[in-house]
Amino acid sequence: MFKAPNLFALAVCLAAGSPHVNAEQAGTHMYEAAKADPALAAEFQRITKPVATDSPWVLSFGTTSPSTTESIDGKAYDVFWGCKPHDCVSESYAVMYDRSAKRITAGAFVRNVYDGPSLTESRITWLGQTEFDFARTLGKYLY
Repeated sequence: MFKAPNLFALAVCLAAGSPHVNAEQAGTHMYEAAKADPALAAEFQRITKPVATDSPWVLSFGTTSPSTTESIDGKAYDVFWGCKPHDCVSESYAVMYDRSAKRITAGAFVRNVYDGPSLTESRITWLGQTEFDFARTLGKYLY
């Protein structure tokens, strides 16, 4: 698989323009939130189990951005995003956490394949039982 020569610079540029890095809604990073909320940590381990064998970096949350809040049917959810350290463009995840129920209600894991600088394939693995409204909401966090 192709690795761009300056992935750090690319990751910074992507993060700066991405919807999950919003200074007005900046929250906590996944590793901080999981440390403070054992239920979140357990839920993350549960929901990422199907992808952790092939992508073990996910077990330590990877490189993360501050959480944001999304609303579906008037209910607020914390959205956490992370990516493979030193290779954000190849693998990433996004999950939605219901703080009141202490449950990750939706999640997605993205694996990208490149031919040189061109993206040739992306595979989204939906985690848990992600319903359509949640998938649509998470969509903007996947790239």
